[in-house]
Amino acid sequence: MNIISKIAPLLIVCLLAQSCQTDKKKALTPLEAEAEKLVNYEVPPRAEIMVVGTFHFRTDVLEPENQNSISQLVSKLSGYKPTKIVLEWVPSRLTEINDDYRSYLAGDFDIADKPNEVYQLGFRLAQELRQDSLYLFDDKTEFIGSLSDFSRGSDPFSFDAFSEYARENDSGFFDQHEKTLIEKFQQNQQVFQNQSIYDQIALRNSPQAQKTNITRMHMYEMRVGIQKNWVGPDWLGRWYRRNIRMTSNLLKMADEEDRILVIVGDNHKWTLDILIENTPDFELASSWDLLKDEGSISKVKGD
Repeated sequence: MNIISKIAPLLIVCLLAQSCQTDKKKALTPLEAEAEKLVNYEVPPRAEIMVVGTFHFRTDVLEPENQNSISQLVSKLSGYKPTKIVLEWVPSRLTEINDDYRSYLAGDFDIADKPNEVYQLGFRLAQELRQDSLYLFDDKTEFIGSLSDFSRGSDPFSFDAFSEYARENDSGFFDQHEKTLIEKFQQNQQVFQNQSIYDQIALRNSPQAQKTNITRMHMYEMRVGIQKNWVGPDWLGRWYRRNIRMTSNLLKMADEEDRILVIVGDNHKWTLDILIENTPDFELASSWDLLKDEGSISKVKGD
């Protein structure tokens, strides 16, 4: 077989591929052609942001086995090389937290009895990276409008009062998916509880876990008070408002070429990821891609 005979089939494939591409272009409708003329807002991103969703730590994280798993997580997160570490406390506590952090660096502030992830992840990671300060971005968004009608005592919004109203006024509708929600939630919790801290946090950052968080937030509470007092949709609206403010705080603190690592409750992650991905100043980095390859899945907690 000569060289031409060998090359001819490849040339045919290439020509067919080009023909298909040409056909696709020709197949555009007039409106599709006009749509291709539209331009997006091109703003060079100032900062890359990675959102790491975690559960809120309890005292059991202080046990030696769990401390080893946290060390593994800190080591992995340090590989992202963040220029700023942002934690889920309100900015009004910034002076307090950085005073404590600098005391920690000096050996005068002990976190051995402090389980909160601010200390166990934030302090330890910042020390690993030799950073001199931490950043805070949470917002205690007000429970206004219909939400304020469900306060009890010093609690600005009582979920118990909310649930009582829902059962009295929207039973059969708001709880239509309740059984499924509870069953699936418990099933997922069982998966999480059988993992080391590293693996549990890695799993919480997976697309599968984030999709369940999104669905859960939209299948239950928002079905309460529709065309009455709108308390359920307002409850979810308050959640969005809080996360929008948190994203705005990130925008305020971001400098050119920053790599910002956010450590936050995992239910915030899906909301923040959407907001960050659609904020032109930001480029979103995947926490799942960082964490998924080096877990300790064979070292199941309790083995």
